[in-house]
Amino acid sequence: MLKKIIYIIAGLVVIYLVLCLIGPKKIQVERSITVNASNEVIKTQLADFKFFQEKWSPWAEKDTAMKTTFEGETGQPGSKYSWEGNKEVGSGSMELIAINGDTILQKIIFTAPRPGGGDVYLIAKPNGNATVVTWGMKFDVGFMMRAMMLFMNMDKMIGDKYEKGLAKFKEVMEAEPTAKTYNGFEIKEVIWSERNYFGKKATVALDKLSDFFAESFPKIFNDAINGKLEHTGPPSAIFYTYDEEKKQTECAAVISVADGQQLKGWQKFNVPAANLALHIAYYGSYDNLANAHKAMNDYMKEKGLTHDFTIEEYISDPMTEKDTTKWLTNVYYVIKNSDNVQISVQ
Repeated sequence: MLKKIIYIIAGLVVIYLVLCLIGPKKIQVERSITVNASNEVIKTQLADFKFFQEKWSPWAEKDTAMKTTFEGETGQPGSKYSWEGNKEVGSGSMELIAINGDTILQKIIFTAPRPGGGDVYLIAKPNGNATVVTWGMKFDVGFMMRAMMLFMNMDKMIGDKYEKGLAKFKEVMEAEPTAKTYNGFEIKEVIWSERNYFGKKATVALDKLSDFFAESFPKIFNDAINGKLEHTGPPSAIFYTYDEEKKQTECAAVISVADGQQLKGWQKFNVPAANLALHIAYYGSYDNLANAHKAMNDYMKEKGLTHDFTIEEYISDPMTEKDTTKWLTNVYYVIKNSDNVQISVQ
């Protein structure tokens, strides 16, 4: 009798292992919806974890007492969202890994009820005056779990949540009043957080600006890598003055670093916090960045604002992304107020 039981158990184990061999190694779930809103507006909101939690998360209503925390700069790589809730929502975190053109990449980690994780992607593709939004997730299946995946319809289990979330996103976005654009760009008012940079400041002829950046950035990054500095942002430029008559600008090629870090041989730039800055997410070739700056000037003229300085963040890497329409540059104008922001240079 004991032998029979052992044979039965051994047989079941063999069957299970065979099922594991033929079970799926990866799972992908994806849903899409068309939203009547501009591509730029949608991408901004898709990258905002707080907007997700408060406006369109399909899990938020399952636990209204859920504890949430948000870290990092909203909508920027490195920003993070963590939650801790009841049995239905569990606990875990999501981190924004990268924004590549129309695609936002996130990493999701579950800590309860079962540890796990995967890669989440959100894609916003222009479709006339509307945008097709795709929400998906990919994750690897461990060997011993692959047999179970043969009998679990993950597409249905997760897919209906994605459908519900996207439907809420569409409802919220289409209920928003149409944003006014300037020179074709939507301008957002944001809070500027204090940042530290290292780099080189110079007065540069406008036709030599690209040469100045091409020469400076590799040297700065090379020294930062050799010095084992922690990068906290993309290569950037600080513009102090712009002289159209002399065809030159006073600017600095910089990279941002963590507080307390030093980069020998380069100037340090401390940019204090400011309660108001203007932001444009510009997609396109650097040759046409002047269009974004014109939009900023139009906006400031209408609102009666003036600015202290301009910062451009070059998010995309032209060496790896050849499609210039996908190049993302964040343009910030830090606005003057009663406590004017002064950049200290050491």
